[in-house]
Amino acid sequence: MVVAASREGSSPNLGACLRRLRFERRLSIADVSVATGIAKSTLSRVENDQLSLTYAKLLQLCAGLQIDLPELFAHDREGATAQPSGRRAYTPPGAGKHVSVGSVDYTYVCTDLAGKKMTPMLGRIKACTREETGGLWTHDGEEFSYVVSGTLELHTEFYEPLIVETGGSVYFDSTMGHAYVSVGKQPLLIMCVCSTPEVLLRTPETEAHHGVVGSRRKSRSAKS
Repeated sequence: MVVAASREGSSPNLGACLRRLRFERRLSIADVSVATGIAKSTLSRVENDQLSLTYAKLLQLCAGLQIDLPELFAHDREGATAQPSGRRAYTPPGAGKHVSVGSVDYTYVCTDLAGKKMTPMLGRIKACTREETGGLWTHDGEEFSYVVSGTLELHTEFYEPLIVETGGSVYFDSTMGHAYVSVGKQPLLIMCVCSTPEVLLRTPETEAHHGVVGSRRKSRSAKS
């Protein structure tokens, strides 16, 4: 469980987004539960702002509804609709969609472009220890992270922890358990780009090849 995104500034409200999307499509909570594999009780609590979803669960929700993350959060405004698919998007300094997921504050950028093959975001890492991350996380796709400031300690399932200094970068398979930890005195800011699973791009042929999208793996005593 993670803290629900607040409505301060431009932060989207997940419950309102899901509720408006469901009403637009004339879906019941039971319909959404069947499509996404997420329990009705969980969806109800999300809509009532009693809990939010992890990044992996957000992907699972979007996969079932055949939308991408920016399209989901676009429903935070009355009457909002996804923009036509073009191949250019711009986010001014300080703008974007701000969402808190576990120990990371994400700012999604270029969200007006629908059907992207990549999801770019800025991440402010708050976890200072492996324990504060809540365990290793997994989701479909691949991930690229560039350290803008601070020092990253990247924990992954099959490797020893990797220290990435400011200006360094790392690319890895997101289906491998992973967690971000900030080390040192300077706050950690990363630029992260995740490949979007094809099922989220409304490709019917690939939908059958994707089951539940993403999960959390508890901490292991082995390599991390």
